[in-house]
Amino acid sequence: MFNSRHVALIAALALAMFAALQASAEPAGAATSPQMKFDNKMTVQSVCFSVTNPDLGQSTLYGQRFTDGTVSPLTPAIVLVHGIASSTLNWDFSPTWSVARALAAKGYVVYSYDRLGYAESSYYDHPGGGYTLTTSAHRDELHDIVGEVKSGAYTTTTGSDCSGAQQPSTMQSRLVVIIGHSAGGWIVAGYPGKYHDVAAMIQTDISGSVSPPNAPLGSSTGGGFTTSPDHPDYFQFFQTTQNCEDFNTYPPGVVQYVVDIACAPPFLLSPWGEIADLGEMYAENDTYISMIGPSIPVLLTSGDHDSTDPPSVANADYQYYKAHCGCDVTQWIVPNTAHLFMVHKSLPSWIDYVTNWLTSRGIPPVTSK
Repeated sequence: MFNSRHVALIAALALAMFAALQASAEPAGAATSPQMKFDNKMTVQSVCFSVTNPDLGQSTLYGQRFTDGTVSPLTPAIVLVHGIASSTLNWDFSPTWSVARALAAKGYVVYSYDRLGYAESSYYDHPGGGYTLTTSAHRDELHDIVGEVKSGAYTTTTGSDCSGAQQPSTMQSRLVVIIGHSAGGWIVAGYPGKYHDVAAMIQTDISGSVSPPNAPLGSSTGGGFTTSPDHPDYFQFFQTTQNCEDFNTYPPGVVQYVVDIACAPPFLLSPWGEIADLGEMYAENDTYISMIGPSIPVLLTSGDHDSTDPPSVANADYQYYKAHCGCDVTQWIVPNTAHLFMVHKSLPSWIDYVTNWLTSRGIPPVTSK
């Protein structure tokens, strides 16, 4: 027969097991580091988009959809566009530290995707195809995705790629916001002026306008362009964890367990196309920036310790937008933050700033939990 001491012992063991399970679900170091809290209504769904590739055929891009609570076509969608040596992971490093989950928790439908040629959106079956994956090509593919998010014409699937069975989506979004980081910022910079089908554009940690007097990657250290011996139309940007940290982080401002995830090898290959066409890209972006107009607001953010887009370059880009876009443009220099803003303690402040900015521009979150 159990007495009170037995009951107390069992309860203590149960609590210890629960704590151990909780700890095992968190990244190493998370328990003693800053964490973002999300409730149990957060849903992460694998999705698949169909886009026209540079060979004018169809390619499938893997992505993820983040929702928190009940959404409807009135809930604005946010599409996240990653940079080089990156993937969907950059937007969702951990269940306790995530751009995508944080924006979904605010009340948006959030999509991230592996751009063509990256991670689970492979383009290796097109020999030499990496050279054709230019910024312009990625921008056109983003246009396909924006259209599918609006219409709901993408598919959902299980697993971590699009090789399994797929089902038609039942979710539509009338308003779409695009956010591009680093080289993804080059893609979104020229987007609203070319297509005019998004409600707002946010460019982060890159100069979208004409190449500044500095080199395109500023005075950054850590990154490099090492051609892949197996895929010569692709390059590896980081060789070591230290390379990744040097390029992306401001050590006093980071969340270390997130950096450990972000800068863990092996490192992704990136297609040469968007680097080889820098001159053409900047010329196109300048043209399209001048065509944005008053209906699409623009937000430019970058870290105060970003050596790729340092404040002097970011300010020049901001002035260029103000002089040429004919749009409502805002700039925010994020304190104690370097290039990969997602791994810094400032991320919750960035999420709040973006949400408040979108709300002030008539794009508030709409959800019911």
